Amino acid sequence: MTSQIMAVFYLNELDHYIKEKLHIKYYIWYMDDGVLLCDNKEYLKYCLEKIEDIVRRYDLELNKKTKIINVRKEGLDFLGFRFIIWNNKILMKVRDITKKRFKRKVMAIRRGKIDKVKGDEIINSYLAHFKWGNCYNHLRKYLREINIDR
Repeated sequence: MTSQIMAVFYLNELDHYIKEKLHIKYYIWYMDDGVLLCDNKEYLKYCLEKIEDIVRRYDLELNKKTKIINVRKEGLDFLGFRFIIWNNKILMKVRDITKKRFKRKVMAIRRGKIDKVKGDEIINSYLAHFKWGNCYNHLRKYLREINIDR
């Protein structure tokens, strides 16, 4: 809860700056993760400099993952998902590492290494996340294959 309050407090100025001064049309911010989308790489470099200036005022810094990328070529990892552009549409898929973690935990539940109550919490948490990534039905099928009904 504290981090949410701090994020709102510290990043409010930055949020307004990005929208009102930099006029970034496609902009997503969740807690301390953000994405700015623009087709002008030079303008994004300028925006990054301005954002770093504001963040430094609060004695903070952007992390090492901060970079300018070509989403069409590289895709984008954000909030546990992989965003890719395919036939001019944005696809949102669960990251492979998240799927692997899920399968590993499901197998631990099935082998009895994790009790039923905790196991149900884990599975429901992952399924709620997967609903957003266009693969909920695929993962429900996986659970049925290993005899865990959801």
